[in-house]
Amino acid sequence: MIGKTLKGRAGPILPGGEALVHADGDTVLVANAVPGDELAVHISGKRRGVWRGEIVEVLEASDQRITPACPVATLCGGCALQSISGSDQAKLKSEWVKSAFAPFIKSDTAWLPIVWQEDRFRRRVRWSVGSDRAGLFLGFKAFASHQPVRHRDCLVVTPQLNQLARLIEKNMHLNGVASVQALQLNDGIHLIIETEHPPESIATDELDALVLQWWWRDAQGITRPLKKPVIPLHDQLPAGNLDVAVTVGPDGFVQGQVEGNRELIAQIQDWAGKPRRIADLFCGIGNLSLPLAAASGAEVFGAELNAASVRAAAANAKALHVKASFTEANLFEDFDIEPYIGADLLLLDPPRRGAKRICDQISRLLPEKIIMISCDVAAGARDGAILKKHGYQFKALRALDLFPGAGHVEAMSLWTRI
Repeated sequence: MIGKTLKGRAGPILPGGEALVHADGDTVLVANAVPGDELAVHISGKRRGVWRGEIVEVLEASDQRITPACPVATLCGGCALQSISGSDQAKLKSEWVKSAFAPFIKSDTAWLPIVWQEDRFRRRVRWSVGSDRAGLFLGFKAFASHQPVRHRDCLVVTPQLNQLARLIEKNMHLNGVASVQALQLNDGIHLIIETEHPPESIATDELDALVLQWWWRDAQGITRPLKKPVIPLHDQLPAGNLDVAVTVGPDGFVQGQVEGNRELIAQIQDWAGKPRRIADLFCGIGNLSLPLAAASGAEVFGAELNAASVRAAAANAKALHVKASFTEANLFEDFDIEPYIGADLLLLDPPRRGAKRICDQISRLLPEKIIMISCDVAAGARDGAILKKHGYQFKALRALDLFPGAGHVEAMSLWTRI
C-alpha cells in the first residue's frame, strides 16, 4: 500500500482534523480533506493501525471547501481545518462533542453548541527553530513532522506575538535554541528560551517597547529568570460582576485564548450556583475555582501535580482573600481523597488522559455537582459513563472552540447527584 496513489471520496472529519477517505476499498485518514471531496491520495504510511495519506490532487472539490486564508495552511501542523469556513468549523466541532456524549443526553439536557466568533487569537505559542537558505527562523512544525514551517504572520495568534517572533529572529542568536515559548497576559509576556545553555546574548533595543519577562528553560525542564527583577504578570478573570487578577508564572497553565477562557469560567459560575465547598482537582493556578470562590465566598480544596502551580494557586488565593488549601498530588495514582469528600462542587479539568481514577472513586467523594472540562471528548465520554454508572444525572453540555482552525474542541459537562 505505501507509495500507492488511490482515488476516493472524503467522508467525515474526525477529532484531530483528519478526514476518512474511502479509496478503492480501503479507508485512509487524510489531512486537509473536506467531506465530499473526490481526491487522489498518496499512501504515506500506517500509524496506530490506520493507513495515512496525503492529497495529491483535489479531483472534485466539495461544496464546503474554501481556499485557506493562510498560505501555509496545508503544510503547517497547527491548523487542520482552514479548508472549511469558520461557521462550518463551529458546526463540526459541536457535533464532535454532542456525538461523544450522545449516550447520556436526554430531552431535558441543556445543550450549548459553539457560536463562531471572528478574530479570536491564541495567546500561547511554542515556536521551534528552523533553518533554510535564508537562515534561522521561528515557526510551527509541519504536519506529522519535526521540521518547522517558515511563515511571517500566523493568522491565529495575536498580532503582538507575531511581532515578537520577528523581533526575536532579528535580535537573538538562535543557534542551539530548541524552542522559544511565549505566553501573553494582561500586562506583559512571558518569554521562555529553551536551550541547553543560557543564551549568549539578548539584544533588546527593539524589544524594550514590549513588557517581557525573560526565562531560560534548560534541558532538564528547569525554568530560571534571565532578567531580574522578575516582573509578575497577571490574567484578568471574571468573578461574578467583577474581574479579579491572578498571577500566572511561566510554567502556569491558562487556556490559550483569552475570550474562550473567560467564557469557560463564566459558564462554571452560572452552573455552580453558590457552593460553600469546592474541590478543584487538576487545579493548576486556580484559574477555574478561585474566581468562583471570590464571587461566592466558597472555600477551595485543590490538588495538582505541578508544584509550581500549587504554590501559585496558594499565592493567588491569598491575594484574593479566598480561604483555600492546595496540595501537590499525582491524580492519576492513589492519593488521599479525604479533603475532597462531600464538596458542593467538584471541578475536574484533567489533561487529555481524562479523570478516570477520580471518577472511579466518585461514590466515595460524593459531590453534589460535578463540572468536568474535557480536552479529549472520547476521554470525557468515558469518564461520563463512570459518573452515570454511579448515579449522577447529566444536566448540561457545552462545546467550546479555544483553538479556531485546529482539530481540537473542549467539552464542558454538568452532572448532579440524583
